[in-house]
Amino acid sequence: MSLSDKFNELKNPGPTGSDYKSLGVPEDWRPRMDIDNNKGGFLVSKPREASEDADSTEVLREFGLDPAQWAVTSIRQGKWQRWDGEFLQSTRVNVVPSAGAQTDQIDVEQLISDMKKWRPAKGTKKSTGEGAFLIAPSDQQLGKRANDEGSVQSVNRILGLTDRAVQKFNSLKKAGIAPGTAVLALPGDHVEGNVSQNGKLQGLAASDMGLTEQVRVARRLLLAQIKAMAPLVDRLIVPVINGNHDEVTRQVAADPADGWNVDIAASVQDICAENPELSHVEFRFPSSGHQTLTVDVEGCMLGIFHGHQASQTNTMKFLSGHAAGQTALGMADVWISGHYHNFRTMDIGSRLWVQAPTTDPGSEWFRDRSGMESNPGLLSMVIGGSFDPRENISVLGVK
Repeated sequence: MSLSDKFNELKNPGPTGSDYKSLGVPEDWRPRMDIDNNKGGFLVSKPREASEDADSTEVLREFGLDPAQWAVTSIRQGKWQRWDGEFLQSTRVNVVPSAGAQTDQIDVEQLISDMKKWRPAKGTKKSTGEGAFLIAPSDQQLGKRANDEGSVQSVNRILGLTDRAVQKFNSLKKAGIAPGTAVLALPGDHVEGNVSQNGKLQGLAASDMGLTEQVRVARRLLLAQIKAMAPLVDRLIVPVINGNHDEVTRQVAADPADGWNVDIAASVQDICAENPELSHVEFRFPSSGHQTLTVDVEGCMLGIFHGHQASQTNTMKFLSGHAAGQTALGMADVWISGHYHNFRTMDIGSRLWVQAPTTDPGSEWFRDRSGMESNPGLLSMVIGGSFDPRENISVLGVK
């Protein structure tokens, strides 16, 4: 032993340093549940061996929750090393009430009850002429907050545009154009949702309604639009596709045909079926695995796609690919899309593509990025029969 070692032995009072309590589980990953029945929340599973994977369904059941009542918006996993060197992991699941939750079920039952009592205004005479009058309320994004506006202004704007659509139809009748069919096309992004921008839009700065509230308002608003259009014609077609904001989750590979826009319209379809006055209302949905839809409207093949599948300047290539592949969308005569929040139309040979404007409050992000502001409005046109679809295109503006 050196002189230095002897000195340190004499100087050291004995064993030094504190004992630390071994918690085993980091604070952020302790098992717990923080759930609001209307807005959702999160759950953290109990620790498991690193080799044991727990899916979201298992975590929900661990806390006694019915997986059918909750939609998973995101999943996180945490892993840490235990005192003995073994690794443990927990799963955090963020959820919101699903469209099938009890609160929404009560709303649907109330809407059915109300719809049974509804009758068109007396003296309303249906048109029976050729062709179809089409409107396409696109990118409604109910729940979105922007430009000092929110859902209240959006609902008022959409209802006002619906009134203008009825006025437009009546003005066409006075001009000798009286289609016996109407199309209420829903090109997607019916609600703001909770998946866009990695879930950042769920904050109060960007959204003024929770997801179940968005869906509830959307159902009621769609019913109002149907009640406005149905008395005008012998046949009302409601073709529906999902947009990117309508996606239920991006954490797992989901069926693109299964989204909020389809769910909203499917609920309204059930509600309309309860009233014989609406027996002439037809709903059309994309088949499983598809996010586009083509419908024969009075001899005109109407193709609908949201638009997020391709850039705005690359739409021609997107449609050309479908045409080359002879898909149903590729064989359409008229295409309707949305997503880019501005009106645009282009001849593609003998066929026509129309991009519908938005009905939402606008986008501060888009304005800051481009210097432009999206101009809200409602696309209307007459298709089918002997009508050239370019002849009666108009964008009904907000007064």
